[in-house]
Amino acid sequence: MVFKKVMLGLVVAPFLCSAAFAAGGKPPMRYTIIFNDDIRHADENFYANRLEAFFIKEINSRAAERVSLRAVPFLEARHSVKRRKRERVSTGLELGLDWRDFFYLGQQFRQVWRSEPVYNRGVIKNINMFEAVSIVTLSRRLIPGKDILKGYISGEYTYDFRLGRGTRVESIAGLLIPLAKEAELNLDWRHRDRIHSDDCDTFELSASYKF
Repeated sequence: MVFKKVMLGLVVAPFLCSAAFAAGGKPPMRYTIIFNDDIRHADENFYANRLEAFFIKEINSRAAERVSLRAVPFLEARHSVKRRKRERVSTGLELGLDWRDFFYLGQQFRQVWRSEPVYNRGVIKNINMFEAVSIVTLSRRLIPGKDILKGYISGEYTYDFRLGRGTRVESIAGLLIPLAKEAELNLDWRHRDRIHSDDCDTFELSASYKF
């Protein structure tokens, strides 16, 4: 049943995006592998694989005032390092507005299936939930005139429709480092306020490839 729902989401979301954005040909894709190290709770370390498709609509192409809209369907599978098993699968759609490659406002809707550890509270098994994630990001080049290093700060708020309340707030600070024309390295620090539960701090390293 889970597999069928995931596949349905992957089929329907790109179709809706292509219709709305009138994208011609194959949309850009990005594959990312993520490693997350929890400073407080070593048993919650994980690695993840993420696949995204980008449907982008430029609504103002002037460099000084560039504005674009995007729709990004995605699929992510997360594995526990300690337990050596898959503990979370999510699929959904992120809608966003990007202004001058400096300010990003996004809203993500995702279906999640998980067996996610909660520090000192055992393991939550087979939870099926629908979440919304609100995202605000500010970024800029750290070396003027050269696109070789970018810094950013970001905030995320997650709302669980099953529970009818917010479940986490994340504060993020990171660096983006281009490795090649289509590859990029991301390094960030995250404070994760899990509302009504234990907080955590993590370092996250990810490598992405666009194709």
